[in-house]
Amino acid sequence: MHSLLALAALPWLQGFFAPQGVTEQGSRDVLAELAEYREPVEDCVAAAYGGLSLRANVSASEGDERVLASYTQGVFVFDGDRHLLAHAQPIECEGSADELVAMAAGDAAIGVPVLALAATSGGRAENATVLTLYRVANDGVLQPIFVGEVERHEGETTRTGIVTLVPGGLVYRDPRGSVGMWLYDAELGRYVELFTSQPNV
Repeated sequence: MHSLLALAALPWLQGFFAPQGVTEQGSRDVLAELAEYREPVEDCVAAAYGGLSLRANVSASEGDERVLASYTQGVFVFDGDRHLLAHAQPIECEGSADELVAMAAGDAAIGVPVLALAATSGGRAENATVLTLYRVANDGVLQPIFVGEVERHEGETTRTGIVTLVPGGLVYRDPRGSVGMWLYDAELGRYVELFTSQPNV
């Protein structure tokens, strides 16, 4: 069931081997809860949609964590006792299409749990959706381990890309048609680009 939900909410991401949770329903309660750490930017359009929340095992510790994501406040991971384990920086407001699209957690076959977040930035006429994969690092940082544009809308034209997770790596096709192979580097704690082939023009 979770895999079907993840596919529907994040159509640009394939290959989560054991999706643990997914959410695309925004709530203003998330913004209020995270205001303890950072005030939301209320004149940012994304604030009107609220933030995303899910429970999943996204760290090396036992049990599920609670993940809260807000466009203008960042992404926060709390343990069962509501201690802050890690957080990531917010997204800069750009225009009327700014929105957190969906968030999911699962196993990417790299030895650590992975959190996926899709966010759209820009205006109605021109905007881009970016998929970010995170891992909980040991220093209180929710570290981006891969960032890639997966959809671009310009006027009447929409181009999409896709991120396909494979054991130990991923294949990324961007909206322009370039295809790249990335491997997970455990020492660096992130995906590293091996090569990218440009589309035939």
